[in-house]
Amino acid sequence: MSDIEKKKNGSSPKKILISIGSIIILVLAAISFIFIPAMVQSGGSELPPLGYYNKKPIEYKQGTYFTSLVQYYSEQVGSDNLQNAYFDIFNTAFTGAVLNEAFTQAVDATGYIVPTSLVDRNMLPYFYDENGVYSKKIFNETAESTKIELRKSIENSLVYQRYTDDVFGSSNDMLGEYRMYGLKTPSAEEPFIQAMGENQRTFQVVSFDMNNYPAEQAAVWGKDNADLFTRYDLSVISLADKTAADNLLKQLQSNQILFEDAVTELSRNYYSGTDGKLTNAYRYQINNIITAEADLAAITALGQGELSGVIATSNGYSIFRGDGEAVAADFEDTVVRDAVHSYMKSYETGIIETYYLDLAQEFWNLANTAGMAEASRQFDVTPAAVGPFPLNYGNSPLFGSFSSSDVALTGAASNENFMKTAFSMQVGELSSPMVLNNAVVLLMLTEETTVPAEENAELFASYVNQFDQSAVQNAVMTSDKLQNDFLTVFFQYFMNFE
Repeated sequence: MSDIEKKKNGSSPKKILISIGSIIILVLAAISFIFIPAMVQSGGSELPPLGYYNKKPIEYKQGTYFTSLVQYYSEQVGSDNLQNAYFDIFNTAFTGAVLNEAFTQAVDATGYIVPTSLVDRNMLPYFYDENGVYSKKIFNETAESTKIELRKSIENSLVYQRYTDDVFGSSNDMLGEYRMYGLKTPSAEEPFIQAMGENQRTFQVVSFDMNNYPAEQAAVWGKDNADLFTRYDLSVISLADKTAADNLLKQLQSNQILFEDAVTELSRNYYSGTDGKLTNAYRYQINNIITAEADLAAITALGQGELSGVIATSNGYSIFRGDGEAVAADFEDTVVRDAVHSYMKSYETGIIETYYLDLAQEFWNLANTAGMAEASRQFDVTPAAVGPFPLNYGNSPLFGSFSSSDVALTGAASNENFMKTAFSMQVGELSSPMVLNNAVVLLMLTEETTVPAEENAELFASYVNQFDQSAVQNAVMTSDKLQNDFLTVFFQYFMNFE
């Protein structure tokens, strides 16, 4: 392996990524065309471009920038993991190639030409010996074709870097502590945003999980709506076509075919198992699958052995048969109570919410008179500590984020009511109950702290740079100049579906 190859391989990152910086450092010597086994399904025909940027094709051919990126990322992944990384490799390479084309065209439009002396200086490190000194021997022993390819690659990367330095600035071009080029930000912006994360709050949280709605309460509501939970003994044949269902009904009525045989031979089993028995047989469940409410009375009135007409259902057309007497709901039966609870969670969430809001209000009343600890003891709940965290709606990475192991608080950082409540309270205050996800929660503010903004200064600068780069990438990849055929070409030509 040559010194050039060693330098190239030794600098390869460990995982696939795409960023402005990662492409700037991508200088590949002696690029060879790679062919990933069992992948290209072109049938011997020439592969079409994966897209065009401003009418310039992004192609998988020897010597193209896209191909060099595919090779580069393939080497990162390694042969052992290559089989499962095809899509990520090609997708990342496509994005990089499009960015390179966009940036190169932008620089070319200015008339900029990379100075030969600059290319020479950037080539020198590739011919250093083990002591970091330029070696004429290594230079002379390197194939001329390799040096030509290296020069071309360096020149391309310098064009790319010219764009990024001009747009984002470079630490190599400084005027004191300020970058000479690139995007500028007001001097007051960074301190202002950093200060947004200074004030942080810590809370105790009590949550009442609405999934634990008491079975006794479900039974009380169920008894008031008992008809919904009457269970019917029915079988059903389901077909996709109405004409076929009409013909089958005539055959069943004339005994040309047995119901059981029709289930086995013809039914799509939309609402039954292979035995034809109606799976969801509570009255409310039957009502959910028919499209005309008037048909419910006909279905639930079937006597043993009686057939319904052809009933339009939410999926296809069905013929029902009565198999036995309907069974009234027994609300002492846990199966029935579970059915009631399931129904209420889907259709009567307001009743469950009201129950827990009332329960949480009782907790609030007791906590404000007897204290949080006593209320928690009497209600058999354990408050959870949450925080400290700043007012950071949406969990921006620019400053401390909100997180909690309590499932009830999942997504709370993007809940406007939660954040408003949390940051409008006084220390020691207990919030009113609020619904969050599938729980009712109360917050008690226990502490306010201040985190010096300077602690996040380095992190802030890093994220600002990432945001700028991400904005450019998004702008290029959604540009009207881009014709993106990547998915179509990839799955037609680069995937082995056999």
